[in-house]
Amino acid sequence: MAKTAKQIQGDVYRFLKHSTLAKQISGEVYRNGMRPRDSEKEDAVVTFTAGLPDQIQTGVVTINIYVPDIDCDDNGTWVEDGARTEEIETLAQEWVESLTTAISNYKFKLYQTIYTEAEPVINQHFTVVKLKYEYFGE
Repeated sequence: MAKTAKQIQGDVYRFLKHSTLAKQISGEVYRNGMRPRDSEKEDAVVTFTAGLPDQIQTGVVTINIYVPDIDCDDNGTWVEDGARTEEIETLAQEWVESLTTAISNYKFKLYQTIYTEAEPVINQHFTVVKLKYEYFGE
């Protein structure tokens, strides 16, 4: 039986929530739209991006991991915490590599290279992980 977007999002949410990566960030794991607006923690947000309902379902799920910017000169100029975002990118890569078919009926691989983008309105950057999935059913 095919899964819906919310079911796939929920599965990836649970995989991430119970992972080593989730334990290594200061915040929580959220579904899209549930992250507190004023959070200043390293939160991960799971979003269903696209899917095709074929015999083997395929699609993309995006995970954004937020990292607060730093004011390293204590002058009100906020910049990326480059050391931390680099560390988050590496931790995310390790997590993706740990997702095997032995733990679920999904096959995951990166859809594109993990990277970090700015979110200047909230003085944060976020690491972007786009996972391509294949779901083989129960």
